[in-house]
Amino acid sequence: MTEPWYISADGHMSEPLDLWTERMDKKLRDRAPHVEFEWDGVPGTWWVYEGYPAHDLAVGIAGGKSRTEEEKIEFIKAGGGYADARPGGWDPAARLIDAAQDGVAGEVLFTTLGFRLFWLEDPELQRECFRVYNDWLAEFCKYAPDRFKGLALISLYDPKLAAQELERCAKMGLSGSMIWVSPPEDVPYNLDMYDVFWAKSQELNMPVNLHPPTGMDRPKYEFGRENRILRPIIGAQEVQRSMAVIIVSGVLERFPEMKLVCAEYGCGWVPFWLSRLDAMQGSGSSRRGGYSTPLSMSPRDYYNRQVWITYIEEELGVRYRDDIGIDRLLWSSDYPHAASTWPESSKFIERDFASSDDDKRKIVHDNVAALYGFKI
Repeated sequence: MTEPWYISADGHMSEPLDLWTERMDKKLRDRAPHVEFEWDGVPGTWWVYEGYPAHDLAVGIAGGKSRTEEEKIEFIKAGGGYADARPGGWDPAARLIDAAQDGVAGEVLFTTLGFRLFWLEDPELQRECFRVYNDWLAEFCKYAPDRFKGLALISLYDPKLAAQELERCAKMGLSGSMIWVSPPEDVPYNLDMYDVFWAKSQELNMPVNLHPPTGMDRPKYEFGRENRILRPIIGAQEVQRSMAVIIVSGVLERFPEMKLVCAEYGCGWVPFWLSRLDAMQGSGSSRRGGYSTPLSMSPRDYYNRQVWITYIEEELGVRYRDDIGIDRLLWSSDYPHAASTWPESSKFIERDFASSDDDKRKIVHDNVAALYGFKI
């Protein structure tokens, strides 16, 4: 086996099921997100969080066998548990073993159970849930800080407090942030209330990540009538809108060193989206969008300077890498989720980059190494 050298721009944690019930402040602990093994009489692994129907984590208790709570947790950790979690989701030593098998030298780490906590409508509860996760993730990353770059969950209900939490997380060794893909409808990302957070992200050189399903638009179709098959399409529209607002409203004009990452939405749609964004905005400093900040460049120029796109396994999208921007693309394995290319990532990478060693090196290593400060 060759020395691992890929760097995944998007891997995931599998949070311990008792993380929030064990660590949250006592005054909020009775509202902590948690797992129940039966919901409305249906056995399963149900993720229960305030304000929404319980979410089935897809794998039930095999054969309906009766188990104690401790036995159920061990059953989950042994492979009968939520989604497709492997021990590497919570055990850093196990994760390094799996990574080496896949040729991966480093990973940017996203949440799993924490995604839906972005939908919480109580700001204090959300901040406490995120604090607990951020502390745990920082502990995990300390096992191999040169290999793991963790992303803090940031509540933006109060952007000043968000900036403070980002600074705290940077001091703990975390390397970037996750925010809503789309904020609540009445506080869009063009508002200057967010500037304190953008400024802190720029100051700390902490990339800001937009990853499904964190948007406040998501529950509208998650619990609505849309077919589940449509979710990826609707989700891409959600992130396209948010990134368009951030670019055209002048956020990247005001914060020219802030870094924005669109994670796990794929990449094939980017050339069309960019062409429409440029056509809408016009050239130079046009303000056709009606925002107060004049633009000194075209939307495409801001994208080329400050935006990155991750993908997992997308042969068609990678064909258009020149139009997307070879310096803008970041490969990811999505370990340990169902969509992951683990443990055969090299097969897909070699397929996509046959006779393109320079492009491959940039997209599966150099770009993400520069963005997050990997020294591997």
